[in-house]
Order: sequence, then C-alpha cells, then structure tokens
Amino acid sequence: MKNQTFLLALAALVFFTVPPITHGQQKTASQQQTEIYSCPMHPDVTSTKPGNCSKCGMALVKANEQKASTESKTTARDKVHEAKKLLLDAKKQLAREGKYSCCTQDPCNQCLLDHQSCPCERDVKAGKPVCPECYGGWLRGEGKIKSIKPSDVKTEFSGHKH
Repeated sequence: MKNQTFLLALAALVFFTVPPITHGQQKTASQQQTEIYSCPMHPDVTSTKPGNCSKCGMALVKANEQKASTESKTTARDKVHEAKKLLLDAKKQLAREGKYSCCTQDPCNQCLLDHQSCPCERDVKAGKPVCPECYGGWLRGEGKIKSIKPSDVKTEFSGHKH
C-alpha cells in the first residue's frame, strides 16, 4: 500500500510540474509580448500596431523584421534600387497630398530630399527660379510645360528657397 501511495504521489507531482508535450508550435514568453513596430527611417517612431510613420509616412515594420533585414547581406545595387523605389513612392504620396508638383518630365529628387515638397512647376509658371535639378532638366529639353521655353527658366545655384 505504501508503494502505491508513493507511486501515486510521484505521478501527481510529475503531472502537475512537467509541461505537456504538444505537436504544435507554442509561443514563447517573448513572442507573447506585444510586437513593436518602428519606422526604417526614423527608429524613434514606434507603435504597438502596424501603421505609417508620423514623420515621413513610410510603413512601420516589426522591429525584429527590420533588424533581420538590415543584417542580411544586401548588395549596393539592391540598396540603390530600394532607394529609387522609396523616392518614387514618396513623390507619389506627396503629389497626392498636393505638396509635390515638379516641372520636368522626370521629376526631380533634390526638392524631395531637401524639403519633402516640390513647388518648381508653380515657380516656373510664375517666372521664379527652380531647383538646379529641374533647371538641368529644362536645358535637356525635359520641361513639361509647353508654353515655357527652356531659355526662360531660371535657377539659383546658391540656394533654392521654398
């Protein structure tokens, strides 16, 4: 009888202290914690849910995905391709918001990078100087406003003001 009681107590102890074996994946304690999303360009912008960066509008990504992507071996060519894609996406977004209206067929990057806007189309129509990149586009015959001659376009190489 003592042996049966001892075995029963041992079985109860094992049953209540050893976790059950399951065939599915169990989330670890760290996975059960809230995911943190952050901006690839502004790591100080974080959220507990997906969304867009309050500073630049880029999509927030899971912090662990962002770390994995930056640690991966990305070629310079891949980085340049991604940068071009991000610039194009930013131009489209700012154009929808009415903040980006370039005067050349291949829209400039300078205004986007310097000011996150482009008023060059409005400026050239008003006879004001445009950014050096747009000016170069006009000299190459890439101006998109047919009523304006390239010789009428001005620029300020010392600093384009917005």
